[in-house]
Amino acid sequence: MARFRPYPVLTLLMLPALALLLWLGSWQLDRRAWKVELLAQYAATADAPPITLSEGLCQGLAETGRRVIEPNVDEAATLVRVSGRNAQGAPGWRLFTAIRVCDRQEQVLVETGFEGLQTATRADDGAPVVLAQADALRFETPLGTGVFTPPSDVEANMFYAFDLAGMSRVLEIEPEMLNTQFWLAKSTGEPPAYLTQTPPERHLAYAITWFAMTLALLAVYFAYHIQAGRLQWRGR
Repeated sequence: MARFRPYPVLTLLMLPALALLLWLGSWQLDRRAWKVELLAQYAATADAPPITLSEGLCQGLAETGRRVIEPNVDEAATLVRVSGRNAQGAPGWRLFTAIRVCDRQEQVLVETGFEGLQTATRADDGAPVVLAQADALRFETPLGTGVFTPPSDVEANMFYAFDLAGMSRVLEIEPEMLNTQFWLAKSTGEPPAYLTQTPPERHLAYAITWFAMTLALLAVYFAYHIQAGRLQWRGR
């Protein structure tokens, strides 16, 4: 038979800590399930037959990851430069231009090339390095801003995320004409970074960590009471 006399203050502090750790573990499991579903959806969409730009944007068939038949692009058109990496992982500027769709009532950004940083496009001997560029175009969600995203430099045509006002100014088009839901991005077929930066396995590892911390906290709590003589087992 056990006799347990918990410390009131310690117990009051313990309960919310346990609740928080259990919530964090459960949240990571939910994130894992959500990420698995997103990856499955992306894989199914990426494997679907390519569609035309008009079918995607004018008929509402566009989905993130859906392949697009490459449209005709004016090689002399104005470009906007968006910070990113190429298929080899080299840093530089992704080059986008805007083309008209849906009876010319709307324009969408299309990635046309890549401009590597000078420091990243030179070999050890100083010779230029050939940069690989993916050929497939896919509908993607435009790159959003984060806490540490640098501000756009419109005058220098340097963007670090989608910037409706700034990009419209460089391209000399009305902001309301530029599609904000999708852009056409060069792709190797791999899922986008927001799906792969924290894969499902990592969410599972985080969940295990939080649950292990819960067990450790319980072990310390009960060990402290046993040492203080407040948790005892007595035979009949």
